[in-house]
Amino acid sequence: MGATDEHKEPHRELPDLKTLGEAGDILIKDKEGKEITFKSLYTEKPENERQLIVFVRHFHCGSCKQYVEALVQDLPPEKLSKAKIALTIIGCGDTVWIAPYAEETGCPFPIYADPSVQSYKMLGMMSNMWQGDTRPSYLKKSTLENFMTSTWNTLKSGHPWSSGAKAQNGGEWLFQGGQLKWCHRMRNSTDHTETEELKKVLGLE
Repeated sequence: MGATDEHKEPHRELPDLKTLGEAGDILIKDKEGKEITFKSLYTEKPENERQLIVFVRHFHCGSCKQYVEALVQDLPPEKLSKAKIALTIIGCGDTVWIAPYAEETGCPFPIYADPSVQSYKMLGMMSNMWQGDTRPSYLKKSTLENFMTSTWNTLKSGHPWSSGAKAQNGGEWLFQGGQLKWCHRMRNSTDHTETEELKKVLGLE
């Protein structure tokens, strides 16, 4: 499956240019709290470079942390660099959680935050807390263990609401030359694109 294939599934429909343009102007923040536009992640880049942007759920979501760990293992920086692919993570919580998130997941990729959740909403990413009927391969912990870990991390932080909207799901977005080539919106809280499928989309089989 190539990145330019047309998808009929609603969760993989590309937004129209007007919507994408408005989303591009939304401000996101780095770990220092500095604001940049969302589009700065994928515009004015080398023509032969692709930008894979992964939106995760709240910064205490154990499922998403396991997904990021899977990305680091299956799509390490050296492999992506050779293929001229830049990977960026965006979460929907406060910037204070970016550094701990990177440390806990071992994530070497840039991480940003959109506490307003505007980019998620504008791009049509869904909100629900349904876990889905299919267990993805990136989940190594049991459902109970994952829930307990997420809950404990939330409570011990002392700031349970600052990690992000608990029901907001994310997705994966692939750009090149300033244009969106492919996307996948999570249909439930564990519906990130499997890394094996991502490899196919990226031509890294």
